[in-house]
Amino acid sequence: MSDFIATDAKVKNSHTGLSCKIYSRAELSNTNMGDYVTIGNDTIIQESSLAGNISINRRNFIHRSKIGHFCYTGIGTSLRSVDIGNFCSISWGVSVGGGNHPHDKVTTSTLSRFHFLDQGYRGELSANALQDTYKAQQSCKIGNDVLISSNVIILRDVVIGNGAIIGAGAVVTKDVEPYSIVAGVPSKKLKMRFEDNIIAELEEIQWWNWPLSLIRENLKLIYSSKVDAEVILKLKEISNTIL
Repeated sequence: MSDFIATDAKVKNSHTGLSCKIYSRAELSNTNMGDYVTIGNDTIIQESSLAGNISINRRNFIHRSKIGHFCYTGIGTSLRSVDIGNFCSISWGVSVGGGNHPHDKVTTSTLSRFHFLDQGYRGELSANALQDTYKAQQSCKIGNDVLISSNVIILRDVVIGNGAIIGAGAVVTKDVEPYSIVAGVPSKKLKMRFEDNIIAELEEIQWWNWPLSLIRENLKLIYSSKVDAEVILKLKEISNTIL
């Protein structure tokens, strides 16, 4: 397979791996991409790192973020200052790491944005203040094998544990436990996906970090098996073969 970069796509100060596809009007700047990454139409990616085997859909905005192997996003998703693990499924219309505004000040507007917009003034604080604010943003961390459903909003400085599921339309304002299911505005825990002992085993096995060849050999077990004690035992046996 060969690379494809649309003639009207813009790639600046970026590295692309093998067999990457960058479609019409996409813009990449200061970004590193691994092998087999697809970037959809009208997507903007800035100062980010994308591992291999990733699909970024149309009209995404990704800024100062890191995305692990075998992740995908839906249409119109925005990721700002996010560290995402492997095998994450992110649906359409998702927003992670958007700006926080003060609620206890005279104004809910931000000072950095004022200086950016005040084009007639170049005093001690200038338009660079907006960039300084971006650099100081608190980041979000999303674990491995996380499912984020459509139209979810995740605020800054939130940690989503491995294997969690976020229901459609949820607004996540606080950390989410590994293998929990949350939904609502603000989001609340509905239940755990598995019993505590099963969760502990999955956290230790960390199948998402297995060598790709080993994952390929066990696709049926990983993708088609309901989790029970027998499946956990098989996963542990496979995991123990890794040196």
